[in-house]
Amino acid sequence: MYSRSFRPSAFTLVELLVVVAIIALLIGVLTPALSQARAAAQTVRCLSHTRTIALVMQMYADSDPNNHYPTARMPMTAPPETSWIYLTRKLVDQLDAYRCPSDRSTNWNAMMARPGSYGINAYFTPNHPPYNGIKPSQIFNPSQTIIAAELIENTAMDHFMPMYWGSPPAVASMMMQDRQWDSATAQPKTIIHTRHNTKANYVFTDGHAATHPFTNTWQQTGGQAPTVDWYDPR
Repeated sequence: MYSRSFRPSAFTLVELLVVVAIIALLIGVLTPALSQARAAAQTVRCLSHTRTIALVMQMYADSDPNNHYPTARMPMTAPPETSWIYLTRKLVDQLDAYRCPSDRSTNWNAMMARPGSYGINAYFTPNHPPYNGIKPSQIFNPSQTIIAAELIENTAMDHFMPMYWGSPPAVASMMMQDRQWDSATAQPKTIIHTRHNTKANYVFTDGHAATHPFTNTWQQTGGQAPTVDWYDPR
């Protein structure tokens, strides 16, 4: 009888290369899917925040002596207590409700700090023309009227001014229109409309929040009144 010694077989170099290639392929396939899933989750969280904002806006107007919505911080050097974010914060349970998880701004703790990811529509604030304060009862179509939207990244403003958008704008001011409106792209400079893929989240005065492309909210042919305007409450 002869005794034999057995050794466990080892992977060859070719087999190892095949395994590495398969793992790399799987990573390549799964990474975009995981990124898309994370982006979708962030969009949902942001939408949850905007629904909270819709609720506190209603609560603030209901409790205000004039039934007005809160003021915007104007100018940016004004005390933080004049901002709608400060004025409504006591009504919010979520500490992060004013910050979108997809917001990549870097100036949260800067000298001119970013107060939040969302801005109030200045049509509603008591310190902006042309209405200088709007009551909920004065809104023509609450389900298609935006009271807050996502601001461009790194701005220290807490509001946006759609009365200076378009050609012609609702309120004439060349200086303000230049700050608010990009005539080359026919889009606002102050709100972001592609944070969530090709869309952004908007807060409506009837209490709901929804994700839309910007073109759903505003359309205008030059020289004419807007055919779609979800910002002017009247």
